[in-house]
Amino acid sequence: MSVVRLLITLFAGFISHASAATFHAVIVTASGAESGARGHSFAGIQTRVERPVQRGVELALFESTTSFEAYGIVPKLMIIDLNDQQPIDTQLAQIPTDALVILDLPKPEFIQVATALNALERTTINVRHPDTDLRDQICLPSLYHTIPSERMYFDALGQFLIYRGWRKVLVVHGPSERDKERTAILEKSLKKFGAEISDIRQYTLSHHPDDRDKNKPEFLTGGASYDVVAVIDSDKDFGRYIQYSTRRARPVVGDVGLTPVGWHRTLERYGAPQLNERYQRFDQSNPLPPSEAMSDAEFAAWSAIKLITNSLSVAGINAQSLSPRQILEHPDTQVDLYKGTRGSIRNWNHQLRQPILLATSEAVIAVAPMPKFLHPKHYVDTLGFDKPESPCQLN
Repeated sequence: MSVVRLLITLFAGFISHASAATFHAVIVTASGAESGARGHSFAGIQTRVERPVQRGVELALFESTTSFEAYGIVPKLMIIDLNDQQPIDTQLAQIPTDALVILDLPKPEFIQVATALNALERTTINVRHPDTDLRDQICLPSLYHTIPSERMYFDALGQFLIYRGWRKVLVVHGPSERDKERTAILEKSLKKFGAEISDIRQYTLSHHPDDRDKNKPEFLTGGASYDVVAVIDSDKDFGRYIQYSTRRARPVVGDVGLTPVGWHRTLERYGAPQLNERYQRFDQSNPLPPSEAMSDAEFAAWSAIKLITNSLSVAGINAQSLSPRQILEHPDTQVDLYKGTRGSIRNWNHQLRQPILLATSEAVIAVAPMPKFLHPKHYVDTLGFDKPESPCQLN
């Protein structure tokens, strides 16, 4: 049996109103398909905390209480944990037709479920995967992306390097296919903004003694002229050892050092500290310490709900239903992302346009787009594929 938990959040008073519209939010997970090594390095060291996105969704619903009351809406949150012993179509059939479906799934399961829900014309949200193929090749009409794409992350990094005058870049990447794919995306971003790649070098994951010298940071970063080292290390296997160990005294960026992120606990402007505090304290039964903040996936899930609840005025709310698809397709739909610029949907590939933070573990150093990077229509569209560049043309 699939595990379905129906949570009606804090609004029981609305149920007595038979005419109230309902906002169905559904989170689809697959706990049995999650890798036990997720968030751990090759050596088994935990390098990041991986949380479900449910807390971000519940925070957004909690923050939207006033809007729900004003429009007479009953929010309902459903969690579906897929069971691989049952047909997926049967489990997905529980989802209401007018639901906003947030997919918190590993990529293979994500593609399968997103494709099935597209056939059922359910509105789905990608909150976890920045992969460009989900936007460019799969390109589903019912699928929206509130997590930034890899191209957006690396375009932000490329803009920052050019803005600081660090034009010569040494790239060091890991051996996985994902590392190589992301390195190719980084190359395109760097060239797009006029950076020069000094060299591209690969770290080898191995316990063999012959590879030890080759993997030393001094060796990997020697014999080249560069202003900065860009590290692509998707699983955090080696990059943390390169910072402070380069042959030349140079900054390190990418997956370690200065990193492009969608959200960060140390952002001090735009009301971000208050959002972080609400995230930590809104659930009084499970408060979090001040050191905790939303991950990019949690922030993307929070953004998806807030896109709807911030834009209820554009919806055709009737006595029985609220259409998330209608809201997401409306040109006036926006969301306050607490990053200085409101977010909105790119109609050609359904990507949420948003600023990207350039941050270390202790501080947000810059917010991209950087100054002087201009666009004829929307300056945030300097990050990621612009409409003429995108292989996906949903509009």
